[in-house]
Formats: sequence, structure tokens, C-alpha cells
Amino acid sequence: MFDGLRSDRERAREARDNELLDRLNEVSTNISNGRFDINLIQRNGPNEKPVYLLPPGSAESYYSIKQISRNLERIYKVKQANRNRIIAQLQDHLNDGFPYHILRLDVSQFYESIEHRALLEKLRSDQLLSAISIKVIEKLLWTYGLRTGTHGIGLPRGIGLSASLSELFMREFDRRAKARQDVVFFARYVDDIVVVFSPTLSSNRQVYKGRVVDQLKELNLTVNSNKVNESPDDRKNWNLTYLGYEFRYDSSTSCKTLLSAQKMKRYETRLEACFIRYHRQRAKDAKKAYRLLVKRIQYLTLNTQLTHNKSNAFVGIFFSSPHLTDLRQLRLLDGKLIGHITRLAHSPSLQAKLRQYSFVAGYEERIFRRFHRPGQFEEITKAWDYGR
Repeated sequence: MFDGLRSDRERAREARDNELLDRLNEVSTNISNGRFDINLIQRNGPNEKPVYLLPPGSAESYYSIKQISRNLERIYKVKQANRNRIIAQLQDHLNDGFPYHILRLDVSQFYESIEHRALLEKLRSDQLLSAISIKVIEKLLWTYGLRTGTHGIGLPRGIGLSASLSELFMREFDRRAKARQDVVFFARYVDDIVVVFSPTLSSNRQVYKGRVVDQLKELNLTVNSNKVNESPDDRKNWNLTYLGYEFRYDSSTSCKTLLSAQKMKRYETRLEACFIRYHRQRAKDAKKAYRLLVKRIQYLTLNTQLTHNKSNAFVGIFFSSPHLTDLRQLRLLDGKLIGHITRLAHSPSLQAKLRQYSFVAGYEERIFRRFHRPGQFEEITKAWDYGR
């Protein structure tokens, strides 16, 4: 009996594998012959900027774009900069006591401004990608231009290949910016640029800024004038916001690293949303509301690993901002948490449970809590939607 079941299982597996192989061969043939269309689905992303997805079931589009992304990373060694490495290096320069000149710039509408012609000319002249790969890239860019009405300009946000193409497009700019003799440190994370210059007796701050702006103009990219920040001669009480951190000078040489105002506001909003959602759910299902509130506070104040995520990344109060040198904001969040807990007088057991958690303790002690159950993250973070 069991031998028969095993044989049936093996035959079923073999049939499945053969069917999968036949389908993949068909997909490969369609890609090679160009017999497929690339369609894009538009969604609203962060800050209401449109992001794009490939429609479900579009195997040719998915696999071709995925493979080209890998080829670009392998051949050109392009990849997005490491945020943590950038922040650690920037901290070192801001704290070494030397009177550097610091410039922070933001490229306006970065993805939407990248020119197709210059990008495609580079790919063709390098002759490192196959003709089929370049045709797929052309097809993606044409579809995006048709979808947005911006023929010849722009990359679709949300498509992994766009990140690789944008990095390739900016490679020469990065090289030239770093090569200047007076540049001590240069970093670009997508559209956010920071440059640390070593001033001379005859230096002019406007010259530093003009050099970078002119290089961007050569690529038909413009600077967002509302997000330009330059250090003054005396950096006392000056601050720089970059990649989720605020670098704040209490004196001209002493620099502390805090959460950016935007990131602090996000924590405050999510903390309040936890309790708003709790009070709304409590009337319908008190036990579930109790359980979810505890889970949500644990998620906000502690650290965990995304076990149901392909990257298995560490996240949480420490791992989202590991470079803080001043915890005053976390102490403020703890005060707000205590205030919310105090107003739960109807449930002393819930108050006692929540008083075990602290933003400062979660950060300093790197306390972990594991959330293994599938769908648990979605259930926990659903509360953030109610805080908007």
C-alpha cells in the first residue's frame, strides 16, 4: 500500500516538474522571440508618488526583467548604496572636529527625469548586454512613456530593474563628484546627495554647490531648492537631516545623532494609532483588542527578524536606527507610552503588561521578540492605517 502511494507521489512530482519545465521553455522562447508585451499597473506610493507593478501572470515580463537586473548587477557591479555604511562614515566626518563644509542636495523627480536616450546609448556602446536584453529594456521604457505621456524620459518606480538602471545612469556623476581633490566624502542614496568638502583660505561655498548642480544639469537633472542645506562657517545650533537621521550641533564641533523629525513623527503617530485602534476594537472583541495592543507595542518598542521575508532582515527600534548617539526622543516616546497606559484604568492587567515595554530599553538592550505566525505582521501593522 505504502509503496503504491510513494510511486503515485513520485509520478505526480515528475509530471509537475515536466509541466513546469515545459512552461519555462515556452516563456524562454517567447522572450527570445520578443513575443510578449510589458504592461504596468500604477499604484500610489510614499508621498503620493506613483509606483508601478507588473500584472500577475506576466511570466515573460517578470522573468526577463528579473534576469536583466541580475545581469546588470553582475556585469556592471551596480547596486544601491548601503545606508548604514553611509551614515557611519558621515558621522565620522562630522565628529572629527575639522571645519568641513557640508552640502546636502535632493534631486527633484529623480526617477521621472532620467533620459532614455543617454541610458540606451551607454548600454549599446558598452556591448555588454545581449541584444535581447536591450530590447526588453526598450520595451519597458516605451511602455512607461506611453503610460505616463512622457516619451523618452523616466523610469517606473517600483520595478526592480529601474533601480539598477538609475544607478548605472548616475555612475559617471558619482565618479566625477568623488574625484575632486577638495571632496573629503561623497554619498548618494538614490536622489539624496551629501558632500563634505575641505575648505581652503580662498574657498567659496557657492562654488562647491555650483559644481554639483552643474554636473546634475549636464544630465538634465534639477535640484529641489527646498531641500538644499549648507553648513555655515559656525556650525553651532546647525543641523543636517539625512536618511532618517538628524545630525545636530550643540557647539561648532560637537555633533549628536538623533531621529529625523519625520521619523520621530512616524513613531508618535503609530503609537497613538495603536491605542485608537484598541479602543475601537475593544467594544467588539475585548480579548482580541487586548492581545493586539500588546503585540503592537512589542513591535514598536522591541526588535525582531522578518522570518517570512526573503531577506530575513532584522527590524525594530534599534535596527531601524542603529546610529543614534542621543536617546532623548526615545525617552519622550516612553513618556507618551506611559501617558497612554495610564488612561487604561479599566484594565489593570493590561497596564501591568504594557509597562514591561520601553523604547529606550528596547534600543539599548536590543531586546528581541519573535513573531512567527504567518500574517501576524499584517495584523499588527494594520493599526497604522487607522492613525492617518
